[in-house]
Amino acid sequence: MIVELCGFEDSQQERAWDEFVLRAPGASHFHQSAWRRVIQRSYGHRPFYLWAIDGGQVKGILPLVLVRSMLLGKSMASLPFVDTGGICAESHEAASALYTRALRLCDELGADRLDLRQGESSGLGLTAQDDKVTVVLEFAPEPEAAWSRLDAKVRNQVRKAQKVGLVASWHGLEGLDDFYDVFVENMRDLGSPVHSRKFFARILEEFPDSARLIHIADGGRTVGGGLCLSFRDTLLVPWASSRREYLSKCPNNLLYWEAIRWGCKEGLRRLDFGRSSRGSGTYQFKKQWGAVEKPLPWTIWSRNGQQSALVQSSDARYAAAARVWKHLPIAITRLCGPVLRKQISN
Repeated sequence: MIVELCGFEDSQQERAWDEFVLRAPGASHFHQSAWRRVIQRSYGHRPFYLWAIDGGQVKGILPLVLVRSMLLGKSMASLPFVDTGGICAESHEAASALYTRALRLCDELGADRLDLRQGESSGLGLTAQDDKVTVVLEFAPEPEAAWSRLDAKVRNQVRKAQKVGLVASWHGLEGLDDFYDVFVENMRDLGSPVHSRKFFARILEEFPDSARLIHIADGGRTVGGGLCLSFRDTLLVPWASSRREYLSKCPNNLLYWEAIRWGCKEGLRRLDFGRSSRGSGTYQFKKQWGAVEKPLPWTIWSRNGQQSALVQSSDARYAAAARVWKHLPIAITRLCGPVLRKQISN
């Protein structure tokens, strides 16, 4: 077995990589080869995609991105900005070989940290964090059955959104500006630097068959939205936002119900609500749908032994910066947010 960098020098290599992703049980949407272009073309971070080859066959993969940060130094991440990635291999031998090569790559590039965002255990016995989870809802086969399974409180909140005139619609790249306006405003209100518009545009361009935008509108104004990804039998909603002044009208409830309804019609089997901190407000919102918590066994190697996230919301410095950010004009956060976000791989 050999482990080497996949240079994607021709379409055959890209096809071999993605064919492995499609058949590997532990693979996710974020393991697909096009994510290297999304991240590199959005933020300029350099990808290093490793694969394990045995007998001419792909036996495992590890997509890595070198993140250079003036704030946090150099780190290798799989993958930055998203919920999952990490080692995906058919055997313990392949997984171990990929991990060993990744550590050597950190030495070669001067990276002080290796951040593996495992959606499934690597099988290597690495110490996993326990503070991040995703929340997954299994679908009923038909929208009507899915509706009947929801808690009465959730159904009432969806009805409330509909009664006050909120309407859901689906879009591609042409709907990005309206979604991004809502997203920028929401991230400012949360005190967090916003992703660049280019980041979302690249996702929609690279995955035209599996990435879609959902809008929630009040009259002609978009008041909520989400970017949804479909992979195999799962619908993911990694990014969703609503305008704060509309929260009493339950736009988020309508957004997720429409995602569920669409997923049922498309033959998907589950909705992945995306990453949350256990016990947080967003965690409780997602759990009320009848969804089940699934741990995210992220693992971290660092030269100084640090095992926590690069940026933690409990950090006093982060909390102080977030308070300031919430009071900045939206035009400033739209301009400066992506510059900061580039350097924070969380």
